[in-house]
Amino acid sequence: MFVGRRAELAALAGAWARTPGAALVVGEAGIGKSRLVAEFTRQVDALVVAGGADPGNVAYAAFVPVLRRLVRAYGPELVPGGGRHGLARLLPELGEAGEHRDLGRARLFEEALLLVERAAERRPLVLVLEDLHWADRAGRDLLAFLLRNLTRPGPLIVATSREPLRLPGATVIRVPPLATDDVAALLGPDADPGEVARIAARSEGNPLFVEALAEAGGAAARTPASLRELLLAGAERLGRASLDVLRVAAVAGRSTPHEVLRSVAGLDDLALDDALRPVVSARLLLVDGDAYVFRHALIRDAVYEDLLPGERRRLHARCAEAWPEQAADHWYAAGDRRRAFDAAWRAGRWERVLDLWDPAHPAPADHAEVLALAARDALHAGDAVRAEELATRALGEVGDDPLRAARLLELRVAIRDLLGEDGLDDLRLAVRLAPRESRLIGALATTLYWNGQDAEARAHATAALALGDTPSLVTLAALTALDGDLDAAATLYARARASAPDDDTLLISYAGEADVLEAAGEHAGAEAAARRGLAQAEHLGMVRSRGAHLASNLGETLVSLGRHQEARAVLDAALALDPPPIHRAWVLLVRGAVALLDGEPDAAEDLLGQARPLMRGRSRGYDSCLEPDLLEAKLALARADTGRAGRLVEHVLTEHDLTLSRRYAWPLLVVAARLGRIHVAPAGIATTGLVQRAHRATFEAECGGSWAAAVAAWRAVGQPYALAQALVRAAGQDRAAAGDSLREAAAIAERIGSPPLRREVAAAAAAARVSLAGDPGLSPRELEVLRLVAEGLSNRQIAERLFISARTSGVHVSNILAKLGVASRVEAAALARRDGVV
Repeated sequence: MFVGRRAELAALAGAWARTPGAALVVGEAGIGKSRLVAEFTRQVDALVVAGGADPGNVAYAAFVPVLRRLVRAYGPELVPGGGRHGLARLLPELGEAGEHRDLGRARLFEEALLLVERAAERRPLVLVLEDLHWADRAGRDLLAFLLRNLTRPGPLIVATSREPLRLPGATVIRVPPLATDDVAALLGPDADPGEVARIAARSEGNPLFVEALAEAGGAAARTPASLRELLLAGAERLGRASLDVLRVAAVAGRSTPHEVLRSVAGLDDLALDDALRPVVSARLLLVDGDAYVFRHALIRDAVYEDLLPGERRRLHARCAEAWPEQAADHWYAAGDRRRAFDAAWRAGRWERVLDLWDPAHPAPADHAEVLALAARDALHAGDAVRAEELATRALGEVGDDPLRAARLLELRVAIRDLLGEDGLDDLRLAVRLAPRESRLIGALATTLYWNGQDAEARAHATAALALGDTPSLVTLAALTALDGDLDAAATLYARARASAPDDDTLLISYAGEADVLEAAGEHAGAEAAARRGLAQAEHLGMVRSRGAHLASNLGETLVSLGRHQEARAVLDAALALDPPPIHRAWVLLVRGAVALLDGEPDAAEDLLGQARPLMRGRSRGYDSCLEPDLLEAKLALARADTGRAGRLVEHVLTEHDLTLSRRYAWPLLVVAARLGRIHVAPAGIATTGLVQRAHRATFEAECGGSWAAAVAAWRAVGQPYALAQALVRAAGQDRAAAGDSLREAAAIAERIGSPPLRREVAAAAAAARVSLAGDPGLSPRELEVLRLVAEGLSNRQIAERLFISARTSGVHVSNILAKLGVASRVEAAALARRDGVV
């Protein structure tokens, strides 16, 4: 019976009216969370699919039944490739999962999102996820990803938990204890009022305890020995066959398929039905499709704990024989470690295999191989730290097998790459161990390129290409662009795309081309390449991983073009997808740069703080390493914190080799020169392309050179913000041209919509006494009159000051008002002060 909970049902109905969205139902064990959700789903016209978490489950366990039900209902064709790239890692019936450099997690998330959204397009959809307090980290990450990215009406996620969880945008519904009136309604109209009061007090309004106390009878309800006795009171009234089936279900797990229950119980269909009917009628077990679930986990625990140790072991062994998918856990619980090991091996439960490893027992592979397999699983589940630990342990055990060691090093490089760490040393060693492995040589070439070691990068890329590693074309294209031959580079990028062996290489080629074009000042071409890549990433289901990389490329180019609002939209959309660490870091840094340019230093500080922990070591080479340093230095200058900026510049100059950076050496040297920390650039700093030449011209101007040269350099690049800043500095160096320079800078600031740039220009105009309104056509005499008007003089006083007649003075004032387009002397004076005329 369902009683009360009107406010909670109304809250769920409100969440349903606002799809897409989520509701988190929170309450203690037995408080009625599941019953509330069941009543809600009974009332809605929707497809309801349910899953749940359980202690000790494998990754994504709460989602497997949900995703499997949707695939069965609508078919795997709802997602690109029929789900074989990502969902197949959870649903083996879709086929063998493909291998990808991002190791599947990004594909899995995006395919799950597409499956839910497209299923909801066919019929309104409610996803019920029970007991999320037991959910694994990977499952919670997937849930958070779905909540951030479900945008189309139709799906509602309803989750239950014993404790509050941080779920983005979820409506939190706390289930309170039942009032005494609700307890009376639950017990029925014939319940004795005194008994109702005693049960309400003893149960503290927990519906599960209310029912257990009532089922135990009056005397037992008054003096229960323990909660377990209360929970088992209903079970003790069952017949022997029904109780045996209930015990089998308790051993089997939270949810037991009908076929497993029949096999373990040893009953035919009719006998099983007869045994189950009293159990279901007592609501100890509930029917869930073709399986049976306990009404509450506490009931299962109580039944399980009531078993004798020998009974548990025997039932676990029978469950293992009847249920191959769960055999490893059941053999383990039965105390048969050898059979548990064999079952875990067959199921690919590598962490369990490691737990059960016994050197005395033969195995299909050695311990190092299992460590490597477990490392891949940990990475799939989102635990890159555990993956790195396992891969490192495996490396220590492979002995004298150079090829295996090289491949393990490659795996660790992929893991550390997602952690934001440099893999250059591992790759060098891997290539020494396996000098004919073209993929390893190509990866080393790419990392050398990131670290500014161009000659060695070119040699390795050429060697890898000769051995058949076509992705090395991307590295050769980037190196060719550095030589200044963008046409030849474009040809190489096109070849790389035409021969790309996988989707990842295809998208890397677009990102690489966008990056080199942006660095060369070819902003239009960079924008086009990034947008083409983003479209491909969306088509391939990789918008979260490589798509985020391309979003950072596009955002950077849009900032260069002065289109800040567009950049914000692109970058915020990428961040909402919760990309992998290194890709997220790049997006955060560009987003931080936009915030700083738009006068939001606190937001920029926060974004920088989020990015730095994701970029450990020399992440992706010197340019990526120096990018957060540059943003922090600019942030310190914006806040007039010269001490912080100076300390950062000192760190960069002493701890980093700026000759290895192609993008950020000159901008950092500009900051150092502005602070007076350096007056001569270190030898060997590369100056490739229009953008770097403009930064060098700015550095030279900061050191006493020509700001006009810096203006000309930025004008050639076409970056309006940098051009406006150079124009402001040029105005201070050339007073005769200050008016034109500052008015152009003011126009740029208005077009971009940057408050800091507006303030910078206005301050310079006031200091130079320059009007920013353009030339109103005032004659020298009229300018003299306007200054006197601004001082508050009357026409007669102006006439006396200038030795002219009062009539002539009045004519001048009338002409001034007309030319300025104002209606009064007060407005004219205010305009003169604002524009620096006075």
